[in-house]
Amino acid sequence: MSLATDHRKPSLRAVATHPATFPRTLSAVAAAAAVTVALPLTACAQSMIPGGGPVGSSTDSLGSLAPERPLSPGPEVDVDVLADGFTIPWDVARDPSGVVVTGERGSGALHAIHPDGNTTDIAADLGQVFAQAESGLMGIALAADFGQSREVYTCHSSADHGDNRVTAWTAADDWSALESPRVLVEGIPLSEGGFHSGCRILPMADGSLYIGTGDSFSGPGPQDPDSLAGKILHVNRDGTPADDTISDDSPVLTTGHRNVQGLAAQPGTDRIYSAEHGPNVDDEVNLVQPGGNYGWNPNRGGEYNQDVPMTDTGAFPDAVPAIWRSGAPTLAPGGMTFLDGPAWGEWNGAIAVAMLKTSQIVLMKLSPDGNSVTEMATLLRDVHGRMRSITPEPDGSLLVTTSNGGGADEVLRVRPAAE
Repeated sequence: MSLATDHRKPSLRAVATHPATFPRTLSAVAAAAAVTVALPLTACAQSMIPGGGPVGSSTDSLGSLAPERPLSPGPEVDVDVLADGFTIPWDVARDPSGVVVTGERGSGALHAIHPDGNTTDIAADLGQVFAQAESGLMGIALAADFGQSREVYTCHSSADHGDNRVTAWTAADDWSALESPRVLVEGIPLSEGGFHSGCRILPMADGSLYIGTGDSFSGPGPQDPDSLAGKILHVNRDGTPADDTISDDSPVLTTGHRNVQGLAAQPGTDRIYSAEHGPNVDDEVNLVQPGGNYGWNPNRGGEYNQDVPMTDTGAFPDAVPAIWRSGAPTLAPGGMTFLDGPAWGEWNGAIAVAMLKTSQIVLMKLSPDGNSVTEMATLLRDVHGRMRSITPEPDGSLLVTTSNGGGADEVLRVRPAAE
């Protein structure tokens, strides 16, 4: 294993990453008892890792949300607390019957919130969950045809295998268990410190999955096409590479990412957008272009040094520019989706991004070509604390999870205020 260290602060030892391998479809996951691991609450990646100075910071008018330039409030909303008492419920999904499913990053525990308000546990053999820093049980998503297939996808950090992996399951009719696990993607690098694991899952109507990964605190990873670190992956339902990836035997769709934690499909188009954490500047929202390099390269002689531009067009002239960047300070984006419903009024069709560090949902209107942000607003700033995940419901309302830790987290339903 190679070690990556920050050259300015040798006392902070970067963590080794496990070698990446391309996905293979497996018939089952090795059985092992689930283990609950204590997890420290972290503000965001950039607060924990050295580096990330002012290189490449943005100063455009839609960039930095410094205190002296707060966003205007967005539309009025009504909020219902569906369930509480969780610790970092990283993702959330809803089935056609109205059951809401979430999971806790540190413990690997999965829960079903039923329409009558009752919350039950979901058994799933994840093996030993590696839960340090930003790793653990992360993405949870349902297949587009869940009503027929009952297929569920998870991404978790495996202590047994030393990687991050995406698994397909079949949900029991009563949500008592996830059964028949099938590993779709394995070998997504996992750092020993648990930094920058991604790992968002976006299922599509054609059955394929987009998967956002983090750079795993690896200098070479984001620009190495043979590594699954710092990438957006695109795989078919069986885990084989989709037809738009960089090669027939690779699931890699795009390269040069730092830590992708948001993926969303724009309704009525074929556009996919991502959101990712910057270092100390320049969180980004990006329009995903197959084969694109998004310009993150913390590799300095094999070591990880994030005093580099988030999108380094000097080193990579063809790097895809972000459609939005935060400048300084960063906001720490989590999940993202699109507002989809006439009740959202003038904000219908806008991107909604859950922000961790700034404890809000940020709305972003897009230009007609989808290549820029024209207007922004905020929802729920400093009301429920850090916002982690955001998922649309069929009626246009939003499921949102908080990320405050210590059993203080909630699953919320957010909808336009009734007139």
